[in-house]
Amino acid sequence: MDISELIAARKTVFEDYLDRYLKDAQSGSEVFEAFAYSLRAGGKRIRPVLVMLAAEAAGGHEGDALPAGLAIEMIHTFSLIHDDLPALDDDELRRGLPTCHKKFGEAMAILAGDALIFQALSVILTSPYAMQVKLDLCTALADVCGTNGLVQGEYEDVMAEGIDLPLDRIEGIYTRKTSRLFELCMYAGARIAREDPESARSLAVFGSHLGRAFQAIDDILDVTSDRQTLGKSPGKDLAKSKATVVKVLGIDGARSWAQEATGRAVKVLDGIVAVRTEVLRELAFWMLGRVM
Repeated sequence: MDISELIAARKTVFEDYLDRYLKDAQSGSEVFEAFAYSLRAGGKRIRPVLVMLAAEAAGGHEGDALPAGLAIEMIHTFSLIHDDLPALDDDELRRGLPTCHKKFGEAMAILAGDALIFQALSVILTSPYAMQVKLDLCTALADVCGTNGLVQGEYEDVMAEGIDLPLDRIEGIYTRKTSRLFELCMYAGARIAREDPESARSLAVFGSHLGRAFQAIDDILDVTSDRQTLGKSPGKDLAKSKATVVKVLGIDGARSWAQEATGRAVKVLDGIVAVRTEVLRELAFWMLGRVM
């Protein structure tokens, strides 16, 4: 099985799990319907796939990673719902469908995003994981998503619109708004598979580099791809003068930057002896291949 087929297979496993979860959790709440709409909208599902692949690389089973993968996808979806709001990126299309606030209104979209944070915690805390694993995952999630990570990164991203930032500041935004969640995916998968702090830390570092490359790739595609391929409005970064490596380096320079970030990720894998890294290595180059 090549890497694209493997990713597609893991995505299917996750989609089936998500569908079962939403059917079981059905509550009749309008807020539930709003966030379920955004969760069902699809997308690459790269974050839950990363959790599954990290767990398998560390000697675990893909099925064990599903609750953590769902929790992280909920956090990611919360960030997308809020990111699309008029006060932030003001987008009307996400994953090929009307954004949550276009479908349900701004107030409902805000509340749906809020609810997903707590749903994510509930998924972890009601999972079959050992208590210490639950505590470790919740602690990591809180750190990655607060003022040391996702929320701070989104704030910095919005505040940087129209400003010419140096490359190191842009890399900081990439780290907080994107790569820390990738870091969490890799840590979560490894932690679920076994108690091996060194391997979990190393895989988290791999995830951090991979996440920065992923964000650069996403920013390149915002310029070079179309609405149908992206499933969202292209050209938004340019229109809002976002702080991106494309803005500073141009398309070719951004490709080189993404290639270097991918190289750093792969180099981390070279130093991990207790984990099967072949698939993760292929994944990193597969991501890069989207813009090369």
